[in-house]
Amino acid sequence: RANGSPVVDYAMNFTDVPADAYYADAVAWAVENGILNGMDGKLAPKATATRAQSAAVLQRYCASFGS
Repeated sequence: RANGSPVVDYAMNFTDVPADAYYADAVAWAVENGILNGMDGKLAPKATATRAQSAAVLQRYCASFGS
């Protein structure tokens, strides 16, 4: 939402993110922009993120916008 909910042109490749999930477009956008990458075809959206994972996502988000 911080980026204005842009249209996503990326096929969801995560087997654990349903296409009709309320967050599916946000996940697809983040993957398309190199912010999320998951592991072994899964994102584990219900798992607790570690501090290192959170920091990596924030770093990639900032880097994708030249910050």
